[in-house]
Amino acid sequence: MGARVWETSRESLGPLSSPVRVRDGRILALGDEALPGSDQVQTLDLNGRVLIPGLIDSHVHLELDPKLHTPAQQLAVPESTLLDAMEARAREMLFAGIMTARDCGGGRHREHALRKKIVRGERLGPRLLCCGQPITTPGGHCDFWGGAVSTPLEIDRMVDLQVEAGSDWIKVMATGGVFTPNSRARDSQFDLSRLVRIVESAEQAGRPVAAHCHGTAGIADALRSGVRTIEHASFAGEDGFGTLLDESLIREMARADLWVSPTVNAGWGRRVVNDRGEESEFFKRMSACLKLQRDHGVRFIASTDAGIPGVGHADLALGLIAFERYAGLRPVDVLRAATSEAATALGISDETGRIAPGLSADFLVLESDPLLDLNVLRDPEVVVFRGEWFDREARGVLADPSG
Repeated sequence: MGARVWETSRESLGPLSSPVRVRDGRILALGDEALPGSDQVQTLDLNGRVLIPGLIDSHVHLELDPKLHTPAQQLAVPESTLLDAMEARAREMLFAGIMTARDCGGGRHREHALRKKIVRGERLGPRLLCCGQPITTPGGHCDFWGGAVSTPLEIDRMVDLQVEAGSDWIKVMATGGVFTPNSRARDSQFDLSRLVRIVESAEQAGRPVAAHCHGTAGIADALRSGVRTIEHASFAGEDGFGTLLDESLIREMARADLWVSPTVNAGWGRRVVNDRGEESEFFKRMSACLKLQRDHGVRFIASTDAGIPGVGHADLALGLIAFERYAGLRPVDVLRAATSEAATALGISDETGRIAPGLSADFLVLESDPLLDLNVLRDPEVVVFRGEWFDREARGVLADPSG
């Protein structure tokens, strides 16, 4: 008896497979065929289990503490405390099965330094893609992180600064947000010409652009500027999120070479019903927003905005369960958004996102079929990252290195 391996192109689990062969952190083969130097190949015996690729959260903020509610509180955290907390969050994410995460913004490139420690094996954590300081307007959303610009020259300099720091992506705040005082999510912060300048400057440096967009006008401008991912896509109007849907714009989004990263998280799961036990207005609006995008073929990638108030960094599984409900997706489509589709959108499909020979040995060992019930993702039996095996016992021992 072997394991069942989910191939992301399939609608169901594959047939029983013999052991997974791993060498130097990479998948060599699935099956029993003889391999050169087989005495040096690690064989993982996973009888009766289900294997899926490691999960990807396409929008996190490692610098933010979800227990704090204002930028002022975040900025008051002592440096040593903050760095220790970031390392703990990264470890918790890995142990929850999140093996790749795109950090969508911080203030001093601390996440870049943490990434180096993870790569060197000094700390445990997921593969990190970093955006650096989000580009915003003076007084605009997240300007407390130091990325405010006004002129084309300042835009170019800010993009260069992120590239020099080692950022993989450029992040732009195309609209306002909720977290920053005196910022309104529905309002655009840059006109189309400025967004085009940001995208062109990033392209010259070989970097794709992720655009924070709540307001409908900002979504339209970000789309037409050529960004690769639209974060949130909340279609916010004067009456709140999901109140200014534009079906023609959604059709345009579906035709474009971009992905929507809707940041559906555990907090959304707590807002499905109101105090009377009825579907909440938030659920009705955002469900309609996501389902309309789904129906027109907009491509989704899984994301949570981890770090904002109430959204823990290791809670992607809860976000995926909420995503399934809000968007009316099948579990298989949710899992694709959190594995192969996310890897394609983030430009790392030649490294991870599938269980296939040549790719990094990143996968979860589960005790039942997630294509039937996503809840199994909440407690993986084993997390395998770059070939390193973390079962429940090992994760418990390593959860607190100081202890």
